[in-house]
Formats: sequence, C-alpha cells, structure tokens
Amino acid sequence: MSRPTPAPPPTTMGHFAPETIRRGAIACLPLLPSTIIFGAVLGVLASQRGLSLGELLFMSLTVFAGSAQFVSVDLWRETVPAATIIIATAVINMRYILIGASLRPVFRGRPLWVKVCGMHMVADENWAVTMTQGNLANPGFLLGGGIFLGVVWATGNSVGYLLGGGIPDPEVYALDFAFTAVFAALTIGMWKGKVDLLPWVAAAIGSIIGHYLLPGTWSILAGAGAGVVTAALTWRDDMDDTSPEAEYAVDGRQAYGAPEGTLNPEVGK
Repeated sequence: MSRPTPAPPPTTMGHFAPETIRRGAIACLPLLPSTIIFGAVLGVLASQRGLSLGELLFMSLTVFAGSAQFVSVDLWRETVPAATIIIATAVINMRYILIGASLRPVFRGRPLWVKVCGMHMVADENWAVTMTQGNLANPGFLLGGGIFLGVVWATGNSVGYLLGGGIPDPEVYALDFAFTAVFAALTIGMWKGKVDLLPWVAAAIGSIIGHYLLPGTWSILAGAGAGVVTAALTWRDDMDDTSPEAEYAVDGRQAYGAPEGTLNPEVGK
C-alpha cells in the first residue's frame, strides 16, 4: 500500500502565498526612507500644479511608476497637449518591457490574472530586490514588495501634498541621489560572476553614450538595449540553470514557474 504524498511546504502553495508576500514586504523595508521622501516631493509638485489629493492618489494607484508620474505632473499644464504627456510617460516606461521579460521565471505557467496582478505592482525597486533572491519562486514575493512600496509611496504623496511648500529641494541635501545609491547597492546581489561582465559593461557604455547623444530618458533604453543585445550574443547553453528546481514551484500536484521551496518528487507521476 503506497503512502500518501506529503503536502508541500506552505511557502510553495498557491500563487500569492501569505508568507511569501510578507517576506517580500520585509525585504523592501530598507527602501522606506527614499520612497517616502520622493513620494512627498511628488506630492508637493502635484499641489503646485493644481492637482487634487484624490487625483494624485488615483494616479499612484493606477500608474504606480514614480518617474513617469514626476514627468506627467511636471507637464500638467493647460498649454501642454495630452498627447505629449502620454508619449513622454510611454517612453520612460518602455523599460518595463525588459523588466517584464526578466520576470519570466516568476510567472512561467501561471494564469493570466496572476500575471496581471503581479505585474501591476512591479516597480524598479521591488523588481531589483526580487532579482537578488536565490530563486525567483512565488510571485507573492514580488507582490508583497510592490504592495509595501505602494502604501509607502501613497503615504509620501499625501504628506507632501498636505505640507505643500514645506518640503525642501531634494538636491540641497542630495536626497535625489537616494534611489541611485539603493540600486548601486542592489547590483552587488545581482552579480552572478564573469558571465555578467560583458553585458554590464555594454549597458554602462550604452547609457553613457545615450546620455550625451540622446534627449530625455532615452539613455536608459540605450543602456538596457546594449546590455540585452550583448547578453544575447554571448549566451551559451551552459549558462542556463536547467535543474528542475529552476523550473517549478509546487501547489499540491500542480507545478508553476520557478520554485519557492523543495520540488515535490511526486509531481508528474
């Protein structure tokens, strides 16, 4: 008589496991100061441009992209056509095409509603934190970080809006460098060895050239594009992790994406 298959660990179950959501939120705690400061600066700018607090919070909930929000709020004038704002924010957010592609292991094999819910809460910061994890596992980690950052961002928006002109220019205290410093630190955890050297160098060179030759934020796409092309040209089969643990997370006898814990050996039997 065969023994019943043991249940998988709690962290492997479901698409958005509560424990994984909690871990994702905790992992983003170091980002709280910089997020709330820049959220407050956006709130000040929004009040100066004549937006209501409700309009600002609605934007943060539906757009949830700080850099695009800064640009759109700054352009929020009657003399600026709506098409200009749409094009400007679309260009800035084109980086999410590459971010979304990099998250394929997180959402592989999962239903569309999981992908939509998870990707809506993706910001640069929780994406970077997720990519530093040993395995990309359950999308709950990504969602937890996004929810945490969303709440902090909206709180900063509200504080800045209510304080009005009381927030000093962030450049005076080098607060505008906070996010840059955070991402510089996160890159240490994302480094996988010599295989990353050429793409990283290409991305750096591409962004520097783009900064001097291209307008606005096109340098971001130039750097990302150079890194992606270089990685594609230098990729070899042995660079991929082909172990089962790199492919599946288990919910009972159902397998999804990358793992959160140990692969259930009974799956597929």
